[in-house]
This record gives sequence, structure tokens and C-alpha cells, in this order.
Amino acid sequence: MPGEFDFIRWIMSQWRGRAGERVIVPPGDDLAVLKWSGDDLLIVGVDQVLDGVHFDSAVHSPRDIGRKVMNRNLSDCAAMACLPAAAVATAALPKGASLDYAKELYLGMSDAGNAFDCPVVGGDTASWDGKLVLTLTILGRSAGIQPVTRAGAKAGDAIFVTGPLGGSILGRHMTFTPRVALAREIATIGISAMIDLSDGLSRDLRHICEQSGVGAIIEASRIPIHADVSRLATTSTTPLEHALHDGEDYELCFTSALDHSTRGTPIGTITAGDKLLVKHADNRLEELKPGGFEHSL
Repeated sequence: MPGEFDFIRWIMSQWRGRAGERVIVPPGDDLAVLKWSGDDLLIVGVDQVLDGVHFDSAVHSPRDIGRKVMNRNLSDCAAMACLPAAAVATAALPKGASLDYAKELYLGMSDAGNAFDCPVVGGDTASWDGKLVLTLTILGRSAGIQPVTRAGAKAGDAIFVTGPLGGSILGRHMTFTPRVALAREIATIGISAMIDLSDGLSRDLRHICEQSGVGAIIEASRIPIHADVSRLATTSTTPLEHALHDGEDYELCFTSALDHSTRGTPIGTITAGDKLLVKHADNRLEELKPGGFEHSL
């Protein structure tokens, strides 16, 4: 069955050869990059959250839901080491939603944005017979740091992650802190490619490899596994599988020829070719198949 990434690949194919002087990074990365005034670059992205997919309105508060849609976009800013500047949002509210509920959604977005000097400057609201849908478009700026894409990884680069992975469904998928400051710090020192881990390490690292034209070997014993995984692991799903595939960790995965071990955990190496492999403790190599979440079409 076709999925969202099949659709994304088709959109990317429509842009081949079209990016010009104004559009520097077209669709296919975390955010688009456009030439702006002076030496600065305008960086634009959009994301949405859906009731029943990204949150459960029967469980999660409207303020937490608002925070999540803003923080997902702020995490995309982190993925390209840009500074957020402002956001506009839309809300498709279920009919019967109260004014107080709508206010709490806004306050959640505003609280999360204000922590990064990123105000909500506009948007649109409507009501319908469906569940809650929030969409947020974020505007960022390069502010002296060249945006980091997914396409710069080179054979021999080390692969790093900025924190432990797995088990986010127990609550961290709603309460994470976007790694904006850390991203700009490591980008200043020097990295070759980066992505935020929203869809799972196995799938997001694949995006870096595909767009960089490289492969990778990651070492199972080096992958940091979050303590929450111990509450999820079963005989059918190992802690390593949770760390590889759960997604919504919103840590950063980046590659570099430099030693960033004080800012991230080295978990493997970029290789020539196109194979993604996991090296186990017994030196056995296994293909890293993409897990994580993908919307079906």
C-alpha cells in the first residue's frame, strides 16, 4: 500500500532541476530554505497534529496539544540549526468545542513558542464534524549559520544521537524540549548532515543516507535506550527494537567528521554504498529495515 513517503518522493521528483536563485533547499528536507535579504535566509516549514494519531484529546490537555504542534515545528528548526522567528497556526475545532478549550490550545502554542522567542502572529480557525486538527507554519532564519540539510553525510563520518531513544509513547511525545540551542552549537563547530528523530531512528537515518547517497553501520551496543523502554519491552519487541523504531523522541541524529562525543552519543559510521546495517555484539551484521511510523494513503 502506498504511504506518505511515496507521496513525498513524488513531490521531490517534481522539483528536480527547479530550485533556483530564490529557492535554495526545495521540498524533501525538514524545512525549505529561501534566499532573503542581505546574508540571512528565510526558512519555512509546516506540520500538523491529528487527534487519534499524534495525541488523544480524551487523555491529553488542550494546552499540551498546543505545545506539541509548536514543539514539532521547533524541532524541525533544530534539525536544520536555524533560529525560529514566528509562526502562524490553523485549528479545525470539533463542533461544540468551548471557547476556553480553544484558548488553552492557543496558550499551549504560545507558551512553547515564547520559550524560543517565536510568537504566534496569525492563523485561522474553523469548526467541523471531525476531530481536532491543528496545523502550524513556522518561519525561521539562518542568523549566521548555514542551514544543515540531510544531504551532506560522507563515508567515514561518525553518526551521533543527542539523547536516549524509545518509549516516548509513555508521555515524552507530548513533553519534549526541541534541541534548538544544541543544534546551533554543534553546527557552529561542524557537522555534515542532521535530522530530528520524529519517525524513528531506522527511518530517519535512512532519509540522511538516501539524500546523501551513502550507507551506514550502527552498533547496537552503542545506541542509548531510554529508561521508559523497560516499561514497554516484551518478548516480541526488544529494547533495541523500541530504540530503533518507536519514533517521536525528537532528539537529533547528525553526522560529522569531528568528535562530538561530549554533545552526542556516537552510534556508528557512514559508509560508501547504500546499505544500512546494524552490527550486533557478536559482530553479526543485519540489515536495518525501516520501522517507525508512516501514514498510509
